[in-house]
Amino acid sequence: MEERIDDYFKKQLPELERKKFEEDLKSSPELAESVAFYLVTHDAAKQNAREKELIKRHAEWQKLGPAESKTINRQLIYYTSAAVILIALGLGWFFLKSGTQDRELLANAYVEKNFSTLSVQMDGDADSLQQAVGAYNMGEFSTAENQVEAILKRDPENAEAQKLAGIVSLKLKNYDKAITYFHQLGEQENLFSNPGKFYEAIAHIQRGLPLDKKLADSLLEEVIDSNLDGKEEAEKWVK
Repeated sequence: MEERIDDYFKKQLPELERKKFEEDLKSSPELAESVAFYLVTHDAAKQNAREKELIKRHAEWQKLGPAESKTINRQLIYYTSAAVILIALGLGWFFLKSGTQDRELLANAYVEKNFSTLSVQMDGDADSLQQAVGAYNMGEFSTAENQVEAILKRDPENAEAQKLAGIVSLKLKNYDKAITYFHQLGEQENLFSNPGKFYEAIAHIQRGLPLDKKLADSLLEEVIDSNLDGKEEAEKWVK
């Protein structure tokens, strides 16, 4: 995989392979993570090379006379300025990462507070849902998952079942399934209450893949702009 990524960024992949790589990047979290790691490590290697060059040129400058040192000094200023920019970018990355971690803590706290025990609203499938909720509340998440998925096979548009299935998937750390269920819930219209998009943002935050921050940001903004369930929390999280 690393060789394939390296060939892509060096523009050494044939056209068909390049397009295939870009398609895979959209659908493969593993590839996205590897690309992010590749970019970070290569940026660090470049920075290390610049630092070595700066040290080398400084040593050469100390051996030169006044006339020659002026030219080298200008180059030193350039490299020093570049180093300052890199440091600034590094600090920016640090604060961005810190912000991401803070939001993850908020999401985890929300899940702990609101998803520890659940209730179910009555509808045509209330008995089956209540059984699934009962299993969930007893910590039997796999049982709850099987029960709620059986409900969704009979009634794929059951909003309460979609919500419960997403929450169970969060507890099982199956974030891909949680995102799918919450997305389906968020797409439903004419519901009195629909936290689907807010819950989907939580699932992206907890999954924590390279593209998840952007996806979570977009969902939180949509929750705020459209005055959806979770708006109050979303406004705190985007600050």
